Amino acid sequence: LLITYTMLEKRNNIKNKFTFWDSFPQVQKDMIEINQIILKHINSVPGLLGQALEDTFAVPGKMLRPACVMLFGAFGPDATQKHDELQKIATSIETLHNATLIHDDIIDESSMRHGRPSIQTKYGKHIAVYAGDYLFALSLTLLSENAQSLHSVIADGKTMQNILVGETEQYNNAYNINISEKEYLNQIKGKTGVLFGLACFIGAYESGIKVTKALKAKQFGEYLGQAFQLRDDILDYTTTSSTFKKPVLLDVKDGIYSGPLIFALQNDDNNHLHELVKMGKDLTQDQLHEIENLVNHLGGVERAQKLADQYTEKALASLKKHWPDNENRALIEQLTGRLLKRQY
Repeated sequence: LLITYTMLEKRNNIKNKFTFWDSFPQVQKDMIEINQIILKHINSVPGLLGQALEDTFAVPGKMLRPACVMLFGAFGPDATQKHDELQKIATSIETLHNATLIHDDIIDESSMRHGRPSIQTKYGKHIAVYAGDYLFALSLTLLSENAQSLHSVIADGKTMQNILVGETEQYNNAYNINISEKEYLNQIKGKTGVLFGLACFIGAYESGIKVTKALKAKQFGEYLGQAFQLRDDILDYTTTSSTFKKPVLLDVKDGIYSGPLIFALQNDDNNHLHELVKMGKDLTQDQLHEIENLVNHLGGVERAQKLADQYTEKALASLKKHWPDNENRALIEQLTGRLLKRQY
């Protein structure tokens, strides 16, 4: 009885880390198993690198990208037969995503990730670089061992190139108060949209769906990713660090401007917001709070939310046009709506 109780307690503790998926029990089960695959691969890594990797996955994120792999994989004729391979491919997508997050935190000198000290804060930049590199290598290994052809590996490589270009463009535009809406939308497509697109594409393609149809999944994913990033940027101006589980508005001091601020600057007729933003690293906490209020007052958040709504509508229209009306599609529709309304 004691053994049975301990096993149940352990199972409940694991499930508590994936509460985002409580309304989606099958997806939740897949995400728990994918997280266990990750832990299996990193538990044998020795020393500080191993500790840093274990810390990375101690508090899992929402795991949306691997969920996209499994959800679009469920449309395919080989979904049941290739379920284990799809899980491992989804694992490769999640490790790739986490590799980019670790490197982002190094560049941004971010102190927090998922409500905990970031890897670069806790272990230093050298270990953090190696941890990110290790996850890139693990991602490629998992994908190449479980993909049915080089097509998926090539798509993965091209996506990584696009992510790097998107991230680099963001820093090329540092302190650029005249950044356009088009430039910003291109950035978030490269920064976030393309990895969502890859996850949806690779799930569909690896489950036996033809490449031309799988590209429709990619289209959905890119729209979803852009809506997701817009919502992420909105939360910087509408929530607290404790709720969002990462520092908010610090990017403004580093000259990295997201949608709500960019759109508010366009409506700043008296240039007060411009003058504040130009202070950059000299901004005080009170001034950051004033920027937050101005961005809301000048319609920046409202404009960003309208764009997020538009990208969500594009994603749902693409989904309804190209994928069968079944329980799996309904699940994706429900998830899409939930992401737009999230508060963290």
